[in-house]
Amino acid sequence: MVLMGALFMGASIILGVKAGKDVPSSYQRSWKTLTGLMAFFLVGYLTFIIIQIRQLPLPTDLVTGIVFLGGAFFVFLMIKLTRNTIAKIIDGEKLLLKARDELELRVEQRTKDLQQAMTKLGYEVKAREKAAKALADANAELAQILNSAADGIRVVDKNYIVLRVNRTFKRLMGLTDEDIIGLPCHEVLGSPSCNTPECPVSRVLHGETRVECEKNIANRNGKVIPCLITAYPYHDVEGDLVGVVESFRDISERKEMENRLKEMSVTDELTGLLNRRGFLEMAENQLHLAERLDKSLFLLYMDLDKMKWINDNLGHAVGDQALIEAAGVLKSTFRKTDVIGIGRLGGDEFAVLMLGEPGTICEHPVVKRMQEHIAEINLEPDRAYELSMSVGMVSYSFDEPCTIEELLARGDEVMYQCKREKKKRENGG
Repeated sequence: MVLMGALFMGASIILGVKAGKDVPSSYQRSWKTLTGLMAFFLVGYLTFIIIQIRQLPLPTDLVTGIVFLGGAFFVFLMIKLTRNTIAKIIDGEKLLLKARDELELRVEQRTKDLQQAMTKLGYEVKAREKAAKALADANAELAQILNSAADGIRVVDKNYIVLRVNRTFKRLMGLTDEDIIGLPCHEVLGSPSCNTPECPVSRVLHGETRVECEKNIANRNGKVIPCLITAYPYHDVEGDLVGVVESFRDISERKEMENRLKEMSVTDELTGLLNRRGFLEMAENQLHLAERLDKSLFLLYMDLDKMKWINDNLGHAVGDQALIEAAGVLKSTFRKTDVIGIGRLGGDEFAVLMLGEPGTICEHPVVKRMQEHIAEINLEPDRAYELSMSVGMVSYSFDEPCTIEELLARGDEVMYQCKREKKKRENGG
């Protein structure tokens, strides 16, 4: 039995030596002491065995007492080591519990923070969604407002890039969004004023608060559209200039009306010729032009003969017909290449301004051609009156300029001289 104990003790020593490598440094000293005590026990076992085998004269009680003393010391060390280990374990558990509590607190706090962050993020997402919807609604509302406008509208940024147009603009210009949006405005609808100080966009970008002008714009189909363009600056919420808003109003009908009114203001309603105002404006301009270009002009001043007799005896309706016939004679007599303008000055007086050369006044064939036309009309059967006109022809020379009123006075004088001579011939004088 003692031998078996010695074997177990030897095995324990071997295991203790191997396990000592893994023992913490704070326990290395106690562990080595325990290993030494086990070696001491092994020596005691072996000594006891040797004494028994060889029957040496050593007192067995002494050896046994030493071994027991070592065993008691061994047990004391084991209890102390175990106690320290238990204390370390308890301290470790306390540290673990404290660490766990701190970790749980941190996790709880982090969870709260995360929940708050998630709640805040949820609010922000909802706010952004709400803002995005509000922006989309605002854009849709703006598009509806723009598209309901009767005028074409174009929005251009500070770099002259087109940002937005409305439906009327696209229809007016015959273009699509792909033809316009994102392109420089002068590439979309170029005009002579583009890239010049006269450009409405440039003027607004350089400080003007409102620019209005009229332009003729050719659309994609080549149709020229007279437009009234009004340009305004537009700013962001901070008041900084962002770009320019232009409105394009089609004023074709207005221009046609203006032309019609202008034509009416200078046109004789009965004959379709220029009235006195229209003839004087035209003739005055032509006299200035002839003076600058060293050109000569002829003025024919004509009066419808026996107009008073026709009105008194045949009625004013027939008198109007005679005026219309006289106007027809003048229109058919004068070629467009020669005549500058024909007008009814009032009553039964007419005037024709035409091109000519000096020295040809007496031989000018136009008077003869006019009389031939009148003669053809008078050959018509069942006429109630004879159409007759007295003519006074005067010339305008650039080296002796005068006003149109002076030229008309000279023509009137020559015409009345012609009328007097005609009456003298008719009376056989």
